[in-house]
Amino acid sequence: MTNTQYLGPRAPVVAPRVSVYLPAVPLRGYVTFYYFVTVEAPLDDFLYPEWGNVRFALAGDWRLAMDGYGPEPQIDVLYGPTDRCGRLTTAGAGRVVGFGMTPLGWRRLIGTDAALMANRVRTLADELGPPGHELRAAFAGDASDAPGVARFDALLTDLVARRPPETPALIAVDRVVRTRPADVPQFAAAAGVSVRTLHRLCLSLFGFAPKRLLRRQRFLDTLGQVRTAVGDPLREALDAAYFDQAHFYRDFRDFMGMSPRAYFTASRALMARAAAAQAAAGVTLSFKLPPASSE
Repeated sequence: MTNTQYLGPRAPVVAPRVSVYLPAVPLRGYVTFYYFVTVEAPLDDFLYPEWGNVRFALAGDWRLAMDGYGPEPQIDVLYGPTDRCGRLTTAGAGRVVGFGMTPLGWRRLIGTDAALMANRVRTLADELGPPGHELRAAFAGDASDAPGVARFDALLTDLVARRPPETPALIAVDRVVRTRPADVPQFAAAAGVSVRTLHRLCLSLFGFAPKRLLRRQRFLDTLGQVRTAVGDPLREALDAAYFDQAHFYRDFRDFMGMSPRAYFTASRALMARAAAAQAAAGVTLSFKLPPASSE
């Protein structure tokens, strides 16, 4: 018989709390949603490939690692568009708030070519007007989410009004990528530009060349349909654009850095809560771009 020591009842596992809010209607072509996240225990989860983000760590030691970066502490941070998975960890309790940007939102709110920040993370300077540390301090004093939502709406509405509008060429490319063109020539023809011009516009707006962009969107649309599933649901949800499961599995390893089995057997506590919060707020889980009010 082995000796065991009673250590008392286990502490309950407290799931992350995630709240998601849609921005004011005029901002919805530029901002995907606002999010407020609280954790009460150490966390280890994924960040999916995504468009640009701004995040403020209000409490706790938040760290991000991805291919070529980190793990680095996250305080007030600007994330460029990514085509790879990141790993987000906390050493204990913490709180973070932020918002996501559409590609047109990046151009309007940040104002630089997305390719300059693709798969990069840096401290937020004064891109939003006030310095990042001042904004973080303002959010840290909120007792609820409502003041933060109002602050985001006011700040970003003012910024959109002061920045120059997008060019018709960028709006056309943004519109066409939502239709999931089959290949680069079809993409260019639908946007009314040459393949060479499309390459330049895609790097500027999305951060990635057209071929890579189309692969990324195809993969993320499929992942968005299955990311909350238990087990391996790919046989039922595989995108018609994939030849077979092996084709999708290759993209899975490319964009996520792991096998589908490793992904579906991971806990994904934060991302599962985020998916539920997005669904409750009426935000699509398919990673598709939202309607663009600027068109």
